[in-house]
Amino acid sequence: MPGPERRQLDRRRRGLSLVEVLIALAITSVLLTATMVALDASFRSYATATDQAASQAATRMVVNRLLTLIRTSSAHGPLEPDAAANPPVTLDAASNVITSNFFELMEEGGNLIRVEYRAESDQLWLIRTPADSVVAEEQPLLDDVTEAQFFLRRRENSDGLLVLERATLDITVQPTADPTLYIERSSDAPIRVVASTLPRTLEE
Repeated sequence: MPGPERRQLDRRRRGLSLVEVLIALAITSVLLTATMVALDASFRSYATATDQAASQAATRMVVNRLLTLIRTSSAHGPLEPDAAANPPVTLDAASNVITSNFFELMEEGGNLIRVEYRAESDQLWLIRTPADSVVAEEQPLLDDVTEAQFFLRRRENSDGLLVLERATLDITVQPTADPTLYIERSSDAPIRVVASTLPRTLEE
């Protein structure tokens, strides 16, 4: 076999050089890194969406329940400012709106209902006092509540008494982390739900 042809055949048999192997490894590393970054972003998005959906559903369910209570009840409160309360119950004289961390109402059966935001436990509570009892029954309505305010627009009826004209609920919830997705989770944006209603029958 002639010399040049033999040298070419020997070069083919030797395989890849060290430089070629290093270049191939560098390209493979870049591709694998890009793939892992894309997968990590996908897992984080899935975990965030799961947490958001669960918390949003729970929040909306509680808000709908509270709106139903307000629509079907009577004797709402508070309708007067109270500087001694903690936090204080305030009145905006221009809009005639009471701002509070709780509201009260009377159910059709005569039960007294109080819905209260307790910042120390990050929970929204429902306290029910039956019509035939003085002992209140308490139960948490919603967890991970970072802020809750209730705006009660009042007016005077024909007898000169203050009554509720419209109630607005403003509730902010931090989505609860799913422990099975903890590694993949990123920080979730808080969920804020604002809803408004008025009593079904407004007194004249």
